[in-house]
Amino acid sequence: MKKGLALFALGCAVAATFAASELRAGENDPLEKRLAVSFVRAAGKVTITIKPTDGHAYVNAEFPAKCDLKTDGKIDKPALAKADFKYEDAGKPGKAKSISAVVTADKKIKATCKVVACSDNACSSPFTLEGAE
Repeated sequence: MKKGLALFALGCAVAATFAASELRAGENDPLEKRLAVSFVRAAGKVTITIKPTDGHAYVNAEFPAKCDLKTDGKIDKPALAKADFKYEDAGKPGKAKSISAVVTADKKIKATCKVVACSDNACSSPFTLEGAE
């Protein structure tokens, strides 16, 4: 009987360990997978925003983010540089909650951006992030 209880307790401990690690799995995703680019169109203007997909990442505000924009129509800025972006302060040195820029475009656009993502204590290497309206 004691042997059966000991095995049952060990099994419960192992199951609890696996469950706890699954709950934290999102925080351990590579930083490159924790940013996304989105688009909001209004009156011929498109706001392009790069922000984390979770609450555990930031955009590196010190890296010179850039985006190349493509469209089948007209666009006022086919290339965005660091100075074109507005940085939403995260309250942490060198980190932004999001970055955004506004362009004028008459048709849907596709963005290819180069950015760096950060957690509280580390940053990724520069990587390419793509998105389309």
